Amino acid sequence: MRVATYNVHDCIGRDRRFDPERTARVLAELDADLIALQEVTLDAVGELVRSFEAATGLRGIDGTLFERGVGRYGNLVLLRGALLESHLHDVSAQGREPRGVIDLLLAADNNPLRVFATHLGLRVGERRAQVRSLLTLLGDDKRGAVLLGDFNIWAWSTPLRQLSAAGFRHVPVRSFPTRPAPIAPLDRVFARLPVTIERCWRHDSRLSRLASDHFPILAELHLARQAHYPVTGETLPE
Repeated sequence: MRVATYNVHDCIGRDRRFDPERTARVLAELDADLIALQEVTLDAVGELVRSFEAATGLRGIDGTLFERGVGRYGNLVLLRGALLESHLHDVSAQGREPRGVIDLLLAADNNPLRVFATHLGLRVGERRAQVRSLLTLLGDDKRGAVLLGDFNIWAWSTPLRQLSAAGFRHVPVRSFPTRPAPIAPLDRVFARLPVTIERCWRHDSRLSRLASDHFPILAELHLARQAHYPVTGETLPE
């Protein structure tokens, strides 16, 4: 299974142009089964989500956080496969920009997979509390789990130690900024057994260097079969 996370910077590129079509072309380049997007104005030009769906062949899962006058703003997940459950959780800190988690239960190759897509806050204390919220939402669920998004984590820190202690592993890849060169692994994919990350890399193309201030991060996952968990659900169109 190939997954990706991408902070699209509201479809405003390094040239300061608002260009959703360019962002859609970058998404098509990723050729992923699931893409977590951050900083999305979901109503932009009226058709943004549908244009992303058309470009990728994936289905959009709404992660609206607030209305900002020009449209609903927040996160978005694009996915293919069987979706069993979908929830949106508020993990905002008081007095700070609203933050949320798209919480999905998927059937990946007939195996259950829990996926959290999020964009954590800018302050260390805010991120610590939000990671605690993520782990509380997981509880004692032993099924495969993946966390992905813009974690705003520059270096080894308490939030990373929290996730590591909970069994999550990741491969840090520099993703920000796109110019002059990426220096910080802000965008990350975490996986917990029975999910393993086989490969993780930055998608660096002519378009991705221009379309946002973040590069997309891709990961190829392996999910071991979990025969004791029955899986049923609606198969989404390819």
